[in-house]
Amino acid sequence: MKQAPVFSKGRDLDATATALRAWLAARLDVPAVEIDRLDYPRGAGISNETILIRVRHGGTAEELVLRIAPAPEFQMFFEPKFRIQYDILVALRQHGDVRVPEALWFEEDPGPLGRPFYLMRRMTGRVPVSMPVYNREGWLADATPEQRRVLWDSAVEQLAAVTRVPVAAVPFVDRPEHGPTGDEQQLTYWQRYIAWALGDDVPATVRTLMGWLTENRPAGGTTVLSWGDARMGNIMFGDDFRVVGVMDWEQAALTDPAADLAWWLLFDEMHSTAQDVARLPGLGTRAETIDRWQRLTGLRADNLLWHEVFAGLKAGLLSLHTGRSLRLPSVKPRRGPYIPHVCRLLGLPDPEDL
Repeated sequence: MKQAPVFSKGRDLDATATALRAWLAARLDVPAVEIDRLDYPRGAGISNETILIRVRHGGTAEELVLRIAPAPEFQMFFEPKFRIQYDILVALRQHGDVRVPEALWFEEDPGPLGRPFYLMRRMTGRVPVSMPVYNREGWLADATPEQRRVLWDSAVEQLAAVTRVPVAAVPFVDRPEHGPTGDEQQLTYWQRYIAWALGDDVPATVRTLMGWLTENRPAGGTTVLSWGDARMGNIMFGDDFRVVGVMDWEQAALTDPAADLAWWLLFDEMHSTAQDVARLPGLGTRAETIDRWQRLTGLRADNLLWHEVFAGLKAGLLSLHTGRSLRLPSVKPRRGPYIPHVCRLLGLPDPEDL
């Protein structure tokens, strides 16, 4: 089986362990702590450096996850709001039914590790990875259709639960500097992302799609918390095939509830039929996902085409920037399947300028 890549960013793990020992001892108010393992997870940590650590103190052992803010040369997002990732985990554990890891401490001072960082308690479970794609091989492919149905049902329940988080519980996610409404904020943000990530080398297809989105922006509707990266590969499942935790909130926003559904549908397509791989029996179809999401949220998936085009453009821009700019040996330059997919949705020719 082909393994997912490791996104190492040149950090000295021994020096990191030394700095963390002193920092953690002060936070835990103990004389000393031991760190007997630091590992990079496979398939995670491209946008924020992620390290798995095991800490021992006073006869107890804890499994933690360290996330470190990206250095400029590894910055995947325009205007990264690193602190928001920690704050949203705290807020979600206090409000609503979204299962997330327990955030423990945030350190703004770059002194100890060179960049701000936070620590959270490590969850135990399995993640359906995209490399190799979970519909082709791995633990989910080895499961029964009944187990996969439990997994899919639990995942869509969490997708719907995000829409029920009170907006008042996450005011720090709002970005009024980008506009008064959620969709306007998102359009402005991604227009600025294009200029930041691509500079003067913006493919004509990208300009065409952004123009279509601007001209066809739906009238204002409901505003909810958006996870921003709603996909199977960002969910951890237990041995019972139910959700243990929902991960990766870098793209959280306040916007239309259909935004997360569209992102989910995009990646469901990209990880199955777009690769000529059949969706595993038991995982819900597109129609089933839309129907179940609508019943769970009590909302209508209106303007879904607009949100799917936007999802594909955003994913495509991230892929273009990652391939062009990030100097990670495990990241290969590629255009990705996302923008060609949305071009087909709109009846546009397959782009040749990416």
